[in-house]
Amino acid sequence: MTEQPDDQRLWDALVAAEWEHAHRRAEFYQQARSRTDVITAALAGSSADQSTALRFLAVLPDDVPAVLDRLIELSLSHRWSLEARQAIAPAWRAGRLPDLPRKVLARLQDADDDEYRRLAELLLHLQATAELHELVKRAEQSTDPDIREVADDFAAH
Repeated sequence: MTEQPDDQRLWDALVAAEWEHAHRRAEFYQQARSRTDVITAALAGSSADQSTALRFLAVLPDDVPAVLDRLIELSLSHRWSLEARQAIAPAWRAGRLPDLPRKVLARLQDADDDEYRRLAELLLHLQATAELHELVKRAEQSTDPDIREVADDFAAH
């Protein structure tokens, strides 16, 4: 067996980086004067900005209500759907998003099958069963067979 001092050094560096990340997140949360404005801009910015904002909101969800519309948009994206759901969930569980069901269901009027599916995944992730049942009901009534397929896929939930 070979010596692994480099492995421990690498691990120690990773632990230090994680601590630094947590410290910077807390510092931004506590000291930023326009936190919501910065997060709003980040959610419309580069991939790195979006990723950072989504991870920040998943841990510290106080700003989620202010950026909910953008988060719902990102939940429709194949790239950001999981991260957006993870950012929305803590605020939803805390009861801080009373407008979420209305906003999600309003998007169904012009939604295609992919958007129906992403919104169903969001509602399933949030365990918003009444809203998911409403989405399924609307999908079942669609003339589009691909949207009706979404109803079939989510009816059992």
